Amino acid sequence: MTGASSLPPLKKNDGKLGLIALLLLLAAGALWFFMRGDEPEPDVETEQPPAQAPAREQFAADIEIPDEEEIEQPDAARRPSGSKPADGPGAATSPEDWECNGSINTAQVSAVVRGAPSKQVQTCYERGLKGNNLLQGSMQVELTIGGSGAVRAVSVGGTLRDRQVHACVRRVARTWKFPKPTGGCVRINVPFQMTPKL
Repeated sequence: MTGASSLPPLKKNDGKLGLIALLLLLAAGALWFFMRGDEPEPDVETEQPPAQAPAREQFAADIEIPDEEEIEQPDAARRPSGSKPADGPGAATSPEDWECNGSINTAQVSAVVRGAPSKQVQTCYERGLKGNNLLQGSMQVELTIGGSGAVRAVSVGGTLRDRQVHACVRRVARTWKFPKPTGGCVRINVPFQMTPKL
């Protein structure tokens, strides 16, 4: 014996009535939606995003690298013939050839180098990194400091081998000012270790 269904049998018009009921329900929903659209929506407070700090530039704006034309010419190039340089021995020799026996306080030299000069050298190095992102090594910057404390000659060596970085460091080093050495000119070596920042 089969179980009887509790649902009444379907009549011919039952499908049409269901479809009409569905359409009426959709029409009522659409009418409610459009009627509701006329009402002003409540003000929703939008959360302002937090102010972002300005992006940090790779090169500090206050560090200037002089162009080659801006470098002050050594005394030998500016003096009239036959006159002696203001702060170095011998009228006919260039600062690279001076015999320097003076002395300078190393703590004062370190204090000077840790300031703007180290930032200028870092800027020169970062410019070199743009062309070669694997550039790294050490630099030995030899400075000949005249009797006035001005740098009179610069040579750059070390394991960091990049002509543009070396030329840039030579340009900026000629602008550095040190305390006056005692006993005439002095020659010092300043080491720099250059590695990319992670």
